[in-house]
Amino acid sequence: MSSAGQLLKSRILTPKTSMIGAYIELTKPKQTFLLVLTSVFTYIGFGGSSLIDLMKLLAAMISAVSGATAVNMALDSEIDSIMDRTRMRPIPRGAVSEFEATVFGILLILLGLMFSASINLWVASSTMLGVVFDLLVYTLWAKKRTSLSIVYGSIAGGAPSLAGYAAARGLLDLASLLVVVITAAWIPAHIWYISIYYMEDYRKAKIPMLPVVAGIKKTARIITASIAVMSIAEVLLYVVGGFTPIYLTIALTPTLLLLYKAAIYARNPSVKGARRMYKLASPVEGLVFVAMLADRLLAGVFL
Repeated sequence: MSSAGQLLKSRILTPKTSMIGAYIELTKPKQTFLLVLTSVFTYIGFGGSSLIDLMKLLAAMISAVSGATAVNMALDSEIDSIMDRTRMRPIPRGAVSEFEATVFGILLILLGLMFSASINLWVASSTMLGVVFDLLVYTLWAKKRTSLSIVYGSIAGGAPSLAGYAAARGLLDLASLLVVVITAAWIPAHIWYISIYYMEDYRKAKIPMLPVVAGIKKTARIITASIAVMSIAEVLLYVVGGFTPIYLTIALTPTLLLLYKAAIYARNPSVKGARRMYKLASPVEGLVFVAMLADRLLAGVFL
């Protein structure tokens, strides 16, 4: 049976609610939720006060991030079908076609850009930057060519917070760049720890992820250095961003804990331990942006 026929058969046997669920899966809701929160919390943390702009920002980030993720699913469908971890995603299992995912994603991206432009051009530029780096630079160019691909992808990860800053301040400056650096420096821990755990999957799919190319020990050391950069960026943001010790305490404490654990792991890294490090690293990014929000809401009360 042809692939088209298999897809048609799966459609006949798939309830409509499951189809809706498949489209939702294309957007990776948990990942999208975290990125949207970084944007919203940055907006509030840096003085954004317009409810209308906040709603526009929320709509823009949900649409653009979801759309880019859906297109990424289409571009990566062949890789996803090879890897055990991803072979049950909507496209490999036949719930949605590559074409449908691409059209769905592009429409969401355009909607996101429209909402972004309605705030200001800096927000629109930040949103477009994220889309370009995610789809063109990371997925289409770097992912299959270099072990440092996620360094390029990390810029896309920082784009929502950059958009949040631009929506609040109407410009981009040193503080906005530090916000991006914080996310970009966290992403190696988020991605490379889990890629150590699924290293054989990446090797089977011929993706030159850093652990596959450089080995676990070197990867663990680079991750530790990246977390150190993240902690320095948080301190610098405290200095130039106008925050109080509330921000610094909430943001820096979990980051330093992660740095300590990462340094210990790097001495004797293991595949099994990488999964534990991934789980430890995952909430740290969110706590940094919670710190920005908390500083804005609580500084006037306690300081």
